Amino acid sequence: MTGELTDDLEKAPQPGTDRPRRTWSRRLTTFGVACALVIGAAALTLEVEEQRDRDQRSLIVAEQERLQRIETVLTADDAISRTTTTEDGARVSTVFSAEHHAAMVTYSDLPDIDPKQTYQIWRVRNEQPRSVRVLAADAREGTALVLDLTDGDAISFTVEPEGGSGQPTGDIVVALRLN
Repeated sequence: MTGELTDDLEKAPQPGTDRPRRTWSRRLTTFGVACALVIGAAALTLEVEEQRDRDQRSLIVAEQERLQRIETVLTADDAISRTTTTEDGARVSTVFSAEHHAAMVTYSDLPDIDPKQTYQIWRVRNEQPRSVRVLAADAREGTALVLDLTDGDAISFTVEPEGGSGQPTGDIVVALRLN
């Protein structure tokens, strides 16, 4: 009986002997989870950076295409240049290419207006205006590439409520027929 008791005591778990195994297992599990989190965070960061790069490349390509379009209009064989200056000094110049259906519009010295108003550029065809661009509230000079133009169209600037209008509501500050 003493021999059996000794064998049973040897087989019985000793106090504290199972604890290092559980501690090691917990540490290994924690390490695995931490590694997975680090890898996941790195993958997410990489994806965000790649998306930023794609977005930046798209912006660069779009700007290159816009500059190419401007150059094409300015150097077109059929380019017609026109300029007008109003009594209060506002100046608008256009270079229009009927072949490319586009014009480069340059404006300067637009009169100061109420801060709750803005200038809006319109393409006018057959007496029908279509909004081209709403300028920033403090814009008094700049350039705009205007597309979808034909012979006989005009470019006009009006003063509109902040944010612009669907149709002109203010007086025409300056207008210029393209040809």
